[in-house]
Amino acid sequence: MGTPVLYFGGLFNYTDPIFGIQIYIWTWGALLFLAICAWVGFRYGMWDKYKPLWGLFGAIKAGTQAAFIFNMGLISELMSERDAKCIFDYSTIKYTGLSWVRRWFFNYATVFLPNLPPTKAIVYKFAGVNMDVQIAKKLQNYDWENYSSVTVGGVHTDIILDADRWTVRDSPQHKLIEQQCDTHNEANPDDQIHAYSKYMRYIMEKKLPLPVGVLDYIIIPWSRIDSSFPISKVSSETEGANRQFAKEAEEADNNSLSKYYFPILMGGFAFAFFLLMIRVIIHYVH
Repeated sequence: MGTPVLYFGGLFNYTDPIFGIQIYIWTWGALLFLAICAWVGFRYGMWDKYKPLWGLFGAIKAGTQAAFIFNMGLISELMSERDAKCIFDYSTIKYTGLSWVRRWFFNYATVFLPNLPPTKAIVYKFAGVNMDVQIAKKLQNYDWENYSSVTVGGVHTDIILDADRWTVRDSPQHKLIEQQCDTHNEANPDDQIHAYSKYMRYIMEKKLPLPVGVLDYIIIPWSRIDSSFPISKVSSETEGANRQFAKEAEEADNNSLSKYYFPILMGGFAFAFFLLMIRVIIHYVH
């Protein structure tokens, strides 16, 4: 047997004089610390700035549409189709009779979508892909309304007015709607309601009673509409452009630092993988 070749001549096998820990362990710890710092900096220093686009990102991942939701004050928010249209959150339902393998390694959508390939179910699980829209469409017999008004980032986007906070998950209105639709679905398995639009249609057609505490229409003052959607757009466009320029100037310094977070994170992983491969090669090749 030949003498094993030491990694970098045994440089990393030396121990420090204080703790008696080998240098390569300190190196791995430093790389791990660097990767964590880069991730935290990327997550809270860069990703949070794009919070208005999180709904669009979720829609792109799920392969669905997006929606601009306007509240009573006609202030809009860009959200995914799941948050804008689906009444239920299917990922929180407790399913019985499922093996722990299926619960931990496969996306929850496999309960409703048995034709979902296992490879996609695993990828969707660890990628955090939300499949509520596909589930709601199937349970609703694909009675689904799409009225795309604009396109944002290549994604078809609806414009929805939610003046009574139906889509706010913690609102009393949403909880009443969810309870009523759950009762209706149990009694009518072939005519289920899983979308706010179908629920509204059934309320207007008097197929369902309007719960106390939920409003089917709200009057918005014309002055509020005119201030949000002015007839003369020239002044609004100028003011919006000026605000955008000021915002870009304000964030110039932050952007110059934030752009280094992701390369540092990827570089740390790449260097750690490089060191691991060298150790493996030196161990088996003499």
